[in-house]
Amino acid sequence: MKTNRRNFIKSMSALGIAGATYPLLSACGSKNGTEYLNEKITKIELFRYDINIPRYFSWGTWHNRQHLFIKISAGDFYGWTETPASKNNPDFKPTDWVNYLKQFKGLTLGESQKLLASEQVLGSKRSLKMLESLDMGLLDLSGRLQNKSAVELLGLTGQNPVPGLYCILDKDEKKVREEAEKSIEQNLGHHLKFKMYGDEKIDMKLLKTIRDVLGNDAVVISDVNKGYKKWQSLDELKSILNRFKDNGLDAIEDPANLKTNQWIELQKMVGDLSLIPDAPMRPAWKGIKTMKPGMGHIYNLHPSTMGSFTHTAQLAKKVKEIGAKVMIGDDSLVGPACSAWQQIAIGVDATWVEAIEKKEDSKLYLECLQSTATKKEANGYYSFKPKPGFGLELDTKRLKKVSELYIEL
Repeated sequence: MKTNRRNFIKSMSALGIAGATYPLLSACGSKNGTEYLNEKITKIELFRYDINIPRYFSWGTWHNRQHLFIKISAGDFYGWTETPASKNNPDFKPTDWVNYLKQFKGLTLGESQKLLASEQVLGSKRSLKMLESLDMGLLDLSGRLQNKSAVELLGLTGQNPVPGLYCILDKDEKKVREEAEKSIEQNLGHHLKFKMYGDEKIDMKLLKTIRDVLGNDAVVISDVNKGYKKWQSLDELKSILNRFKDNGLDAIEDPANLKTNQWIELQKMVGDLSLIPDAPMRPAWKGIKTMKPGMGHIYNLHPSTMGSFTHTAQLAKKVKEIGAKVMIGDDSLVGPACSAWQQIAIGVDATWVEAIEKKEDSKLYLECLQSTATKKEANGYYSFKPKPGFGLELDTKRLKKVSELYIEL
């Protein structure tokens, strides 16, 4: 094996991509050797999938969103990816995406990986969404070419089902109650996350409403997007968080704009209320260098902000090495990226996965779905049976019909 590995690295050097961070560049012993790296990208297809259901945040409202589902083909093999490309822009044209993606058509997989890896670095000016989306597509394609799952190629070994995390994005108390009831109907009432708005009175009402519906046994977390700003000391912020803890909050993402030492001190002060650093982890190649033990009990790896699946796997490993837990967040994903991130969640033994298909938002997508490697079990946990790549099969003809726009490169 050592000889094979040396030969593999030598062949990578000949291609000019030794040292790149993409996981498949260090994979050895595949049936195809390195031949898959010479496969050329022959076609790239973009499908604009629109969602017209409002979502409310502390910083504003998404009235509508425009997602891109992208299929990257190398002959008969392909990879799927998804990105939330625009919001509140029903006339969105993916010009920037087309200009970015068209440079990859005609490149070999090895050349594409090299180009991508060159931008997945500190100081990169490229959109994290673009980098991460392309990474997912190439990883899926590479796995199919090698007949290996993407999770295996990333070196992830977790196999146990992970609980789905139902998310509520609304500040209307009545709607929040209705959503909490829906979580029970969908067998997801055991883990629920809701958006906070940086107003203690409003946020407390929402928390009490959710606890009233779910009872005391459910895990309830919140995300306030650094929304608590009117505090003069950590003691003051601690008091706010403890009031939420006393009313049934189990964990909170990014409660305020905190420095690393403040994260560590605040986690000590609030005891068994779990702080969840999110923003400090972005992108993954930065998070690896900046995260420190004690910042929280749980660390959020947030889709669309990691920029790299390779670095995400490395970051998850570092979190677990310090004795903390990993959660997989969401970017209100609705399609192919949901299953991909569920597989990552299982592979890293995450405490829960938020990136799950949504009954309303994903409706038309699910009608195009033919098969997937992940499955929502009756108890609301997500399981995984490995398939090549991320293992997603879609009816592209039907997807074209439900898409607002279709572009072929």
